[in-house]
Amino acid sequence: MGLKSFARSVVKAVVSPVKILTKVFKMNPKLAILAVAATWLFGSLLSRKENPDFGNTEFDNFEQGILLNKQSNDASLPVVYGERLIGGTRIFIETTGTDNNFLYIALVLSEGEINAISEVRVDDRVVTFNGSLTDNTQRTVASSDSNFYKDGVSHLTIEPHFGSDGQSSSALLSELSSWGSNHKLSGVAYVALKFKWNQDIYSGIPRVQCKIQGKKIVTLASNLAEQTASFSTNPAFCLLDYLRNERYGKGVPTSDIDLQSFYDASQVCVTQVTPFSGSPTINIFDTNTVLDTSKKVIENVRDLLGACRGFLPFVQGKYKLVIETTGSSVLNITEDNIIGGFNLASPDKNNKYNRVIVSYVNPDRNYQVDQAQFPPIDDSSLPSADQHATMKSVDGGFLLEGRFDFPTITNTYQAEEMAEIILRRSREAIALDITVDFNAYELAIGDIVAVTHTSVGFTAKLFRVMNLTFNEDFTVKLLLIEHQDSHYTYATKQQVASTPTTNLPSPFTIQPPAGITLSDEMIEYADGVVLTRLNILITASPDSFVQYYQVEAKKTSEANFKIISSGTELRHEFLNVVDGENYTVRAKAINAFGVSSTFTSATHTVVGATDTPADVTDLSVSLVGSNQMELSWSPVADLDISWYEVRFQNVLSGATWNESSPLAKVVRRKSNSLVVNAQIGSFCIKAVDKLGNSSSNASIVSTNISGLQNFVQTQTFSE
Repeated sequence: MGLKSFARSVVKAVVSPVKILTKVFKMNPKLAILAVAATWLFGSLLSRKENPDFGNTEFDNFEQGILLNKQSNDASLPVVYGERLIGGTRIFIETTGTDNNFLYIALVLSEGEINAISEVRVDDRVVTFNGSLTDNTQRTVASSDSNFYKDGVSHLTIEPHFGSDGQSSSALLSELSSWGSNHKLSGVAYVALKFKWNQDIYSGIPRVQCKIQGKKIVTLASNLAEQTASFSTNPAFCLLDYLRNERYGKGVPTSDIDLQSFYDASQVCVTQVTPFSGSPTINIFDTNTVLDTSKKVIENVRDLLGACRGFLPFVQGKYKLVIETTGSSVLNITEDNIIGGFNLASPDKNNKYNRVIVSYVNPDRNYQVDQAQFPPIDDSSLPSADQHATMKSVDGGFLLEGRFDFPTITNTYQAEEMAEIILRRSREAIALDITVDFNAYELAIGDIVAVTHTSVGFTAKLFRVMNLTFNEDFTVKLLLIEHQDSHYTYATKQQVASTPTTNLPSPFTIQPPAGITLSDEMIEYADGVVLTRLNILITASPDSFVQYYQVEAKKTSEANFKIISSGTELRHEFLNVVDGENYTVRAKAINAFGVSSTFTSATHTVVGATDTPADVTDLSVSLVGSNQMELSWSPVADLDISWYEVRFQNVLSGATWNESSPLAKVVRRKSNSLVVNAQIGSFCIKAVDKLGNSSSNASIVSTNISGLQNFVQTQTFSE
């Protein structure tokens, strides 16, 4: 990143705002008829492998990915149903202004028209704007926002576009010549953004996330009349929208859909339940999801069906939505109706569980993938522990664990309910394979039938149709699973304690360095040049995912920082600083995603050559010949020493530096001796640096040699 602009991070007009339309509006080709039916996970019970593991799937990767900003002009748009946090795709980016200090971005969020944008985050910091985020209205940062409002200036302007057909072009982006009035992005929800460069706010291209209330969809009244499109989290109506949409869905004509079944299913979805004692009621089924429209239609249909335990059979030329829940028989099957024998199977370890783990998206943990399980936890103090222990004992001590993904679920208690129903159903469901006469011709997958057969003691025993095959002889082959209403009676859950999001590390946040320690020292190069260096010691960030540190510095009196080093090490150097000048140094941690922490700062006034030289030590005197003396001392370590000054006072005690007379200057920094004429009295010495600063205290030695004349002679010795 440049010091004064976004210029190094941006290539102007990376993508055209028009080009995305060439792909967006040519989504998934329509699939053929959905075979007989698309069933949710329960439907595969008899054919599943032992202990399947779905823990590391595309679900996890996709859910993480939607929180990132992608950059593309050839990307499919997601469809957001319900409320979700989403990163979006950059389709346009350009810099302008003096030193390229303004950055413009168009960030596509979803198929439109969406209902609202409730929150905007920039680099994981929630932005407070000076008004609500309404369609096609520019907002700047509120003065109360200390992150993005600095020095009396808003450093971010946003202009949401909710994606109505025929929406107007962005006035904000139209400040640029490359964005014209025809760039409307009709039917596409996006935000236009204008960032003002400030090195204390941005370290690269800002990462933007928006919490949106997704696509407005048509719902049905009790008389099946279509209502004005509105925001809805009802899985039945979300599925209806997806099936009928010709741009991103299946494009099924309304005449091919059993609307009554979808309305009936919608009413089941809004059944109110109480998750735990004293809690507010919630819908038994909600969907808050981001559909990947690059996937096959049937894959997205299965995800939406999973949100409500749904079946989608194709019956008498219409798609019918059936929810697996409590219900009554639609057909009585007796021995008179059964053709031939039948196969009866009880659950074994290959098709039952004693623990089920459900993956879902948890808004309370920053929309990360989370897990719920039944029985909830292995805590001996909880009743659930007994449940698990009992079931495990029945299963011969083996852990039979099933893992399932529900990308449409964003509620912990709904996820737990799914896990419980999957487990209970897997343990108690009898499977029945029979062939029935023509009376079964109007059955559909998901229907409940009553079977009576004396040979096995069945009297109107309830089963659910999981699959059916129509034979040429007008018989119907049925695969049935035992149905018990008790499986679907909502069970009150244990209240989930509020858990910090840090329990699930987010790739979008990183903790800053714990501290910075500054000191300075003078260094001597091989050529004898002596300069002052600022030493920087970083106290490591407690974050486990630090990739490297970036260190910046400036004179405190200057406006802008400059990057002086980057790396994994904790010790850094700032060379050739000015003695006596005050410096500010700051450092930030950066992870593998390029996400930066906030800065940790420290200041330091460089001493360098301005510091007083150390006192000379170990001064001694010895006689050389008959009339000379040698003064010796230990050289001072300071690198900026210019000379040693020697003085003499004709007294044997009480000598002082100020009362002494200059005798000699030794201008070699590394000198440690001086020969002078022998005389009786006291010798004093100090080190003197290049600025003329001398040692705080003089070293003094006295000598009394009889027969010597009392004289003082000033001498200068040099190299």
